[in-house]
Amino acid sequence: MLRSAVEACTQGRSTVLEITGDPGIGKTRLLAELGELAAAAGLTVLCGRASEFERERSFGAFAEPVRRCLELRAEPESAAYDEELAALRDLVLPGYADADSGRPRSLGVERYRLHHAVGRLLSEAGGERGLLLCLDDLHWADDGTLELLHFLLRQPPRAPLVLACTHRPRQSSGKLSAYILNAAAYRVLRVPLAPLDRRSCETLLGDGHTPERREQICARSGGNPLWIEVLCELAQTEAVAAEGFADPPDTLRAALAREVAPLTEPELAVLRAAAVLGDPFDPLLLGPIAGLEPGPTLDALDGLAARDLVRSASREGARTRLQFRHPLLREVVSHAAPPGWWIAANARADATLRRNGAGAVERAPFIARSAQAGEDEAVRVLIDAADSTLRSAPATAAAWLRTALRLSAADPSRDARQRRFEALLSLAHASGMTGDLPGCRDALDQVLELVPPDRPDQRVTVVALRSVIERILGSGRAAERVLADELARWPRTDRTANPIRLQLATLGMARGDFTGASQHLNTLIMCAEEPLNPRTRTAVAACRALGAAYSGRTDALQVYATEAASSLDALDDAEIATLLDEVGQLGWAEALAERNGDATRHMARAVAIAQETGQTYMLPYLLLCQAYAQQAAGDLAGGASSASSAEEIAHLLDRPDLIGYAMTLRAAATVLREGPEAAAPTVERALRTIHRRGRLRELSVALLASVRLDQGRPGECVELVRDITGAGRSATTHSLRATWYAMAARAESARGDHAAARDWAGRAAEAAQATGLPGQSGHAELALSCLPHEDPAERIGLLGSAAGHFATGGLVLAEARAELLLGQALTAADRLDEADAAVGHAKKLADTHGAAHLSALAIGAQRRIGARRPRSGADARRALSEQEARISQLVVRGLSNRDIAASMFISVKTVEAHLTRVFRKLDVSSRTALISALDRAGY
Repeated sequence: MLRSAVEACTQGRSTVLEITGDPGIGKTRLLAELGELAAAAGLTVLCGRASEFERERSFGAFAEPVRRCLELRAEPESAAYDEELAALRDLVLPGYADADSGRPRSLGVERYRLHHAVGRLLSEAGGERGLLLCLDDLHWADDGTLELLHFLLRQPPRAPLVLACTHRPRQSSGKLSAYILNAAAYRVLRVPLAPLDRRSCETLLGDGHTPERREQICARSGGNPLWIEVLCELAQTEAVAAEGFADPPDTLRAALAREVAPLTEPELAVLRAAAVLGDPFDPLLLGPIAGLEPGPTLDALDGLAARDLVRSASREGARTRLQFRHPLLREVVSHAAPPGWWIAANARADATLRRNGAGAVERAPFIARSAQAGEDEAVRVLIDAADSTLRSAPATAAAWLRTALRLSAADPSRDARQRRFEALLSLAHASGMTGDLPGCRDALDQVLELVPPDRPDQRVTVVALRSVIERILGSGRAAERVLADELARWPRTDRTANPIRLQLATLGMARGDFTGASQHLNTLIMCAEEPLNPRTRTAVAACRALGAAYSGRTDALQVYATEAASSLDALDDAEIATLLDEVGQLGWAEALAERNGDATRHMARAVAIAQETGQTYMLPYLLLCQAYAQQAAGDLAGGASSASSAEEIAHLLDRPDLIGYAMTLRAAATVLREGPEAAAPTVERALRTIHRRGRLRELSVALLASVRLDQGRPGECVELVRDITGAGRSATTHSLRATWYAMAARAESARGDHAAARDWAGRAAEAAQATGLPGQSGHAELALSCLPHEDPAERIGLLGSAAGHFATGGLVLAEARAELLLGQALTAADRLDEADAAVGHAKKLADTHGAAHLSALAIGAQRRIGARRPRSGADARRALSEQEARISQLVVRGLSNRDIAASMFISVKTVEAHLTRVFRKLDVSSRTALISALDRAGY
């Protein structure tokens, strides 16, 4: 299995190897064998390991692979560090670059951008040949490692990859197995390691043991090769001879402890210092942590290496990095260290790093293990480290913030209370970024308890944010209760409560209570200062615009969207940073109003600000709107990219509904690029991912209905449209109903039920008239065009009008589809010049916007038009290729297909394929008609 994975990689195919089993069963040994096979095949080999003791170290298992990748790209022309790579280096490898190197220490980069940076590094390292990435002991993986692994399983590097993961299944996170199970982009090979059978145990034992001892070792080891090895080594001791063997894990730990027992005091101190630093470690830091001078430290290190307790790990410049022989050895040394010594050693490690100029991120793990309650400096460093890593490693930031809060809990001073207030806000932010929204909500509840009595405005801000979290959790009713309870604390005319009123209005719009939402907005305006400040005006107009879009009131939508856009464009980035929810509302309102250029522009600015300010939980909402608007305007590449980014962040936030809709938008681009068959599996998975009914599910069902229609499955299309337009439908999708009704009309027409088609078309016309949007009018006319018409000119007129409406709305690819249908209708009416112009325009639009599938349909339509045109002899001669002309001449001479194949040394199937093209080009259907056409052409 290992060889097949390596061979597949050399041929350009990627594989995941999942190696599982109990401790000592041989997982790491298999990784070593795999590494030798891969190196012999010319693959780049990268190895990393998760650690039991550094779970707060984000991306810990990727530290060594990243280090190696950076070393491999050390050539001057390729060693430039962009923001993502600099952030990745400083987060995963703190202290990797010298403080005076001039490279930016940029940690304020979102996780999904760091994931892409790792993907780039792996692609560079693998090159054309490919690479092996070994990740050992993933049962100890930190959250950042699991998130990054999930990304690589969904979006493999460009280079072919063997991704080998080992873990103990009984100790592993459920996420790990789920991620590997769904690695659709890879071939997945599972290698569950079972204990050795009795014959293999005997082979491993070799000679030198009595039959009784062999029986005892085989039975006691349970077939575990590591236990067999340890028991063999202990078999000759008097204690074992007298008392027999203890349980294998205890025996192993006892054996390791016996290896440590003969060490001198300096050697033991140095080995414990290495356990404090973790694998791999810098030997030049050991002396200060062990409390020894350099000379004795190096002598002790030589003694440890001679006993094979520590080994070389890698080289960085002139320094040799070392590691323990086995993680269990580090575990034994760590647990045996006196607790007081362990705490003091971590404090010495922090002091050493501080003297060496290390930053807060590098020092934080050691402070977290050694600081005492009330140490202000420790609290400050932990909070600084959390602030630095909040956006790139929020799980790590959250762990350090919790420690800082614990250390400062007993301090009653006003400054400490304010520090706790700010730390809890940061913890809420970090929890939200990791997808731990209940944790975010709990942190905000604690913040509310610390709001100073003289700052009620702070309470309003926190409650408003808490309601946003409840809304994201899908608990709209809970959010409304929180807001209503808070609003009841304020006088009706107090403008301080306006953020609460705005959130209540947003909730009302989202569930279709447009009247109640408007009342909250009216009260807000009545309480606000005169004139309205730009932020308030933007927020109110955006909320009203989205409500108008949801309810299909296009005139009001246009007015409010224009007002909100004008106010928004006058704000600076700092002001917009406090309005991202409202900017997202405006973007969706503009997209539903077919103002896709404005929506794309506003979302691009909002996305940049969200990234800059670390508001990751807002990014999927903004990116999905951007993707929708980009695709509607014909920017398929941009829309697919925005949707992919939204999907990645939604995975990090654990938001299945947003993941599903992002997949839907990617599928929408695939339909136009590769065709409905390629898109269908993605949109089907999207619907399995979206669990809640509502707008996002309806939009996804609508796309699947469109795909089914394109696949020639009109019955399924109709059922899907009924699902989203019947009982239980959302009250907030009026602006899109004409599109859905028109789709059902075309499907019913395709299966011959013209009465049902006429009913759906009538509903489409009513819905389009209600909205007054040109795109919806275009869809309604498509629906009417599919009905039976006595005069072909009537259908042609409807299709031409539909194309014009799509052009007016800027829906260029919908315009291209309408032009294709128009070309087909004109071809059927023998208006070939007009048909050629319509199809040519459709192809130009498709080519310009990267819609390859649409372009291929246009080419087919052009060929059909050409086949209907009468050809002159010169035209016919020019139409045939040299090979086609030669085969045609042999047909004129009376040769059969088999005779032609034999004379030209080609297969019969090749002759048949050429003749099929000749028949199509010359518009003939028999060999006799072909001979006549060739005679007229002068052959």
